[in-house]
Amino acid sequence: MSISFIILFSFLTAGSLIVLGFLLTQAAQHSPQVLMRKRMAAINGDPLAAEMDPQRITKGTLYSEIPLLHSFLAQLPFTPQLDLLLERAHVQMSVARLLFFCLCMGGMVFFFASMVFHQPFLFAFLMGGGASSLPCLYVKYLARKRLRRFLEQMPDGLDMISQGLQTGLGLTQAQGFVAREAPDPIGTEFGVFLDEMNLGLSTRGALTKFQLRVPLPEMRLFSTALLVQREVGGSLAEVLNKLADIIRERFRVEREIRTLTAQNRLAALVVCSLPPAVAALMFFTDPTLMNETIQTSIGRGMLIAACVMEGLGILAFRRLLRLHI
Repeated sequence: MSISFIILFSFLTAGSLIVLGFLLTQAAQHSPQVLMRKRMAAINGDPLAAEMDPQRITKGTLYSEIPLLHSFLAQLPFTPQLDLLLERAHVQMSVARLLFFCLCMGGMVFFFASMVFHQPFLFAFLMGGGASSLPCLYVKYLARKRLRRFLEQMPDGLDMISQGLQTGLGLTQAQGFVAREAPDPIGTEFGVFLDEMNLGLSTRGALTKFQLRVPLPEMRLFSTALLVQREVGGSLAEVLNKLADIIRERFRVEREIRTLTAQNRLAALVVCSLPPAVAALMFFTDPTLMNETIQTSIGRGMLIAACVMEGLGILAFRRLLRLHI
């Protein structure tokens, strides 16, 4: 059995174990019992919660269930960004657990590369560092995908609020209808928004946190419309209808652009896929040559340079083909 096949099999096994543990943890954290316990603990955890300032009730964040580890993570500058990323992705997981998965992924890859296959320390360290970022990249992918779904559902949600206002409902009642009837993520986010207001947070403060969880230009327009209507009045239903029409028109233009650029995107995909495909083909057709390439410093340098150039090429293609509407 060739060493390249063993490396590939070990990496896939380690990655599969980490991903399996990540998914099992996420499934367990999404159970109704766990969510109810967390919500009750957030409200009733402090016996003096009823006498506290409303800002403090909703501001506390638990980075880890271990107090010492929570204190350590609270001092790190990137911990709030990771917590916000988990909240945007709607992943019921603490920052400490996410970092634990990152360390496990990086440590397993580093162990296999250095101890099992006797690769140089620097090469094994680079492989472990790259593998440790995979859980965070996956959470970022979930957050980006969820924001996209929110934007797609936003016109229907704005129409529901507008129709509720036109039938005589109050703004809070119309938003509550969206929270109850709309699917995730827009229904969930409006539910969190209303819960924060019911706990005593001001409208401006709840909208600010809403914008942090959903960093979209359309969400800023929606928040501005609510604040302006609250202060000076006006026809909020008409403003929401126009905003929904603008979002739908943007989606129509975006789909048209994707149709016109389909050929160029396919060509970029083929060009970017050729180097990894040729490398994989050489691994399986001539493993001796590739093993000798990996075992020499010049060969490893060439592979690292090829990976860097491949990444720069992918970024260049993405920059050329991505159009902001």
